[in-house]
Amino acid sequence: MKALVPIFIISFAFYGLSQNIDSIPGILSDSVPVKINSDESYALYLPSKYNPKSLSPIVFIFDPAGRGKTGLQPFIAAAEKYSYILVCSNDSKNGPYGPNLKISENLFKAVLNTYAVDQERVYTAGFSGGSRLAATIAVLSNRIRGVIACGAGFARSPLYFPNEQNSFSYAALVGYRDMNYQEMKKTVQWASKIGLPNELFCFQGEHQWPPSPVILRAFDWLQNEAVRKGLVPLNKEERLLNYNNSLSLATAYEKNENLHDAAKEYERLKRAYSDLIEDDLIEARLKRIRNQKEYKRTEIFENKVSILEDSMSRRFLQRFNRESSEGKNPDNYKWWKNNLKRFEKKYSKHKEVAYRDMAYRINRQLFAVAIESFDIFLRDEDDEKATYCEELLLLIAPENPFTHYQLARKYATKNMFQNSLEHLKRVISLGWNDKEMIRNTKEFSKLRSDPAFIALLEGIN
Repeated sequence: MKALVPIFIISFAFYGLSQNIDSIPGILSDSVPVKINSDESYALYLPSKYNPKSLSPIVFIFDPAGRGKTGLQPFIAAAEKYSYILVCSNDSKNGPYGPNLKISENLFKAVLNTYAVDQERVYTAGFSGGSRLAATIAVLSNRIRGVIACGAGFARSPLYFPNEQNSFSYAALVGYRDMNYQEMKKTVQWASKIGLPNELFCFQGEHQWPPSPVILRAFDWLQNEAVRKGLVPLNKEERLLNYNNSLSLATAYEKNENLHDAAKEYERLKRAYSDLIEDDLIEARLKRIRNQKEYKRTEIFENKVSILEDSMSRRFLQRFNRESSEGKNPDNYKWWKNNLKRFEKKYSKHKEVAYRDMAYRINRQLFAVAIESFDIFLRDEDDEKATYCEELLLLIAPENPFTHYQLARKYATKNMFQNSLEHLKRVISLGWNDKEMIRNTKEFSKLRSDPAFIALLEGIN
């Protein structure tokens, strides 16, 4: 499998273009067939200034649930500013790398054979598991110029880690309440150690696609990287505008006493725009911030929380891994109930926001691990282990609609349709509004003609 991606990426320069394009520039198309495999499709956005007679840079985007339109939308502002073609798979989803790499291969071949792409400026992007896939493609191919990694770092297999041979630029985007926040901080530190160009962009949010303005900031940095690497000519007006926007953002952070983010933005300015900084303007502002008691206090808390979070996360995950591998809990989940209760009581309502965010991240991390494991056990028809995860999910996140969506899938596979419908009712009552995802879930295929199932879908606004 390791050879799969290099074969299709390296060979894409040899495909001929067939410009039979139905899509209109500036309009999002949510389901364009992959000509190589008619069962697969992708969402497409051609920038308003797209011209098939000239080459455009491209971003291949991967959403963890195969929601092409959802994954593509946050990138449109950046696409318009820098004239990127955007493509997001409707078929690549969290799961084994083998099928996802094959889906990616088909996608690359179809797209690069259809549109006028600047093959020196091919980028990948993704969120969560899609982020890991985007980075994996960059690592294996060594033909990707940049990765926009949202909410997750590199794949966990050492085969897919970058090394000194890789030179892509790595933009890491993560919310402060994202369960992978600490991971992303460590990821960019490790990238720096091996000489991989990188930048970390944090925002107020959780495990989600970043807001469009944050993605645009990442593309501003990638544009700077493209200039540095000689891929595009220097546009002085554009560069000055980006510098002033970053300076305004840092100034606003400081004015609002968000000293941690202000310092990070000033440091980014020093790295990216040293030639535009007047005298010691930025250094003077950084010195002023670093001398403030509140900034020092925030930094101390940040370090303390990082150490504590690693310790607490390791403790919970070790317990989960041991029990899930056996498919049973020895004390009717008493350990989980007691420890989660103490943890939540101590940190979820802590007076310091750093501890509250930590509590939220660990809870979400446990939820994600249980969900992913449940999915694997369900696929492998390992009922005992799937049931263990089910009980833990109902303990960790009983009010999360995705918990009940997963349980609805399980009961549907067992032909226990009434149980499945009950959990689907719970899904909808908890605010789930993705009608198409429910309708297209393969485990619900036998329910699609059921009047109760049809009524449930019709009730979704």
